[in-house]
Amino acid sequence: MTSEPGGNLSRRRLLRLAGAGAGVLAASGVLAACAPPPANGTSTGPATGALGADVPIGSLVLALPSSISSLDVGRESGVLNYLVAVLAQESLLSVDPSGKLTPGLATSWRQPDARTYVFTLRRGVTFSDGTPFTADDVVASVEAIRDPANGSALGYAYAGVTSVKSTGDHEVTIRLKAPDAMFAWTTTAGGLLVSSRAFLTRNAGRIGTPKTLLLGTGPYRITEFAADDHVLLERNDAWWGEKPAVRKLKLSFVPDAGTRLVAMKSGAVDGALNLASDEAHGWESSARVTYTGDRSVVSLAFDTTTAPFDDIRVRRAIAHATDREGMVKGILQGRAEVADALPSRDMWGDLMSAEKVRSGYDAIPAVPFDLDAARAELDRSGVAKGFTAELHYPSSGPQLGKAALALAASLKKLGITLNVKEITLEQWVAELGSGKQRLQFLWYFPVTGDPAELADPYLNGAATATDIAHYDNRTVNTALNTAKASADKDVRARELMNAVQTAGADLPYLPLWWAKTATALSKELVLPDPGPFTFIGPWATRIRKAA
Repeated sequence: MTSEPGGNLSRRRLLRLAGAGAGVLAASGVLAACAPPPANGTSTGPATGALGADVPIGSLVLALPSSISSLDVGRESGVLNYLVAVLAQESLLSVDPSGKLTPGLATSWRQPDARTYVFTLRRGVTFSDGTPFTADDVVASVEAIRDPANGSALGYAYAGVTSVKSTGDHEVTIRLKAPDAMFAWTTTAGGLLVSSRAFLTRNAGRIGTPKTLLLGTGPYRITEFAADDHVLLERNDAWWGEKPAVRKLKLSFVPDAGTRLVAMKSGAVDGALNLASDEAHGWESSARVTYTGDRSVVSLAFDTTTAPFDDIRVRRAIAHATDREGMVKGILQGRAEVADALPSRDMWGDLMSAEKVRSGYDAIPAVPFDLDAARAELDRSGVAKGFTAELHYPSSGPQLGKAALALAASLKKLGITLNVKEITLEQWVAELGSGKQRLQFLWYFPVTGDPAELADPYLNGAATATDIAHYDNRTVNTALNTAKASADKDVRARELMNAVQTAGADLPYLPLWWAKTATALSKELVLPDPGPFTFIGPWATRIRKAA
């Protein structure tokens, strides 16, 4: 994604945190069949052997931890909205399990120059209502996002576009105002889900409601939507891809954790997605539970323009007083990883080897849990006797609340009073970047496999709408701007790592953990090859009977 400034960008990015706050993420297109590295996912279930790929599954019921009010991701861009939408709608480009861009509705793409993208479209594709997919439908879908009258939350992603045109029966050309190395990611599901021009025109303003469901080219079509209860989907047998085993799918909204587990044990549901780490353990006796990194990050964000957090010694003191390993082990049951930076290591797959990423992150100055070091830093600051601050967390993220309380207990030993308060998700989103709170949580679910998605909006001083730390460092800004304008992957990797390392030393953010998501399925079912990109694209097409 690009990082154009503006309110829509801020709202869009922050809404990725919505929808119950664990790790099902919404993003980029059709998932390829190849497997990610085994180390990225672990399962508590037995080995499955050969999968029953040819065994039909008549119906499946899965529980989700909260409800959604709209199917249209342009209206409501939470992770669960995408979880549903990517089963019915597709994007031009996809992402494979390693985080690389791959074909989707476009079989290929090229750049005749730095500001122009040309997409060659897949032939023989139809929408689930039987109408043929055309280049004009792509144009109409982009135009609908770009039209200010529609108020799409995705509008920010196309702020740098000058034109989108059908330049052939199966070709679309998009031109930009300036080079943007991340723009191709905008044409994945995180920034574009394609519908037909006729459908968009006929239903403007009503799409995504219970009466006007989504229309797409995907492997499923949505047949029913009850905002507080469920979504029903049926297999689209005209889909151009391999026919899914699951014919009918019901996604039930079950906010209460206890109710979800009872439903599983009674056979009312066949599994659950987006389970919290402390909840998932209780499912292991009755389901196959798989834990995978989801590239999401939880971090503290300091307002670097406001006292006392404008003093790096205060930021270091808080960092040393934060027992991040204890949080991961105690609060998250070890189902997370202490974070070294905002972008997780999995997000560098298309730019830099895992070994180089590890080496780059190792160069970021460490701030281990050490209350003596915290006291020494605070003594050198302008608030040696302590101060009072507030930290709010959303009601959909109880693990954030537990982390905040643990931090408050440590800070109390330094004479710092941290008042922790739970607020609604809506209130929390509204506060982010508003300047009303000096200390905040950043809780983010990426929709790409590129580290610039986090580095550019949250570390670039020009991205005032999303940089909730109000961080502005010339070296970092220059590195990020260079990376954005370069088509050379080596240059991009070097400059992005430079930005992450420089900012890491300044501590505008204190990354706490990279989370893992838990998926529970009946032991008769399996979701092959778990990894950090498992839920990118039409995930339900991969569910199979266990051998």
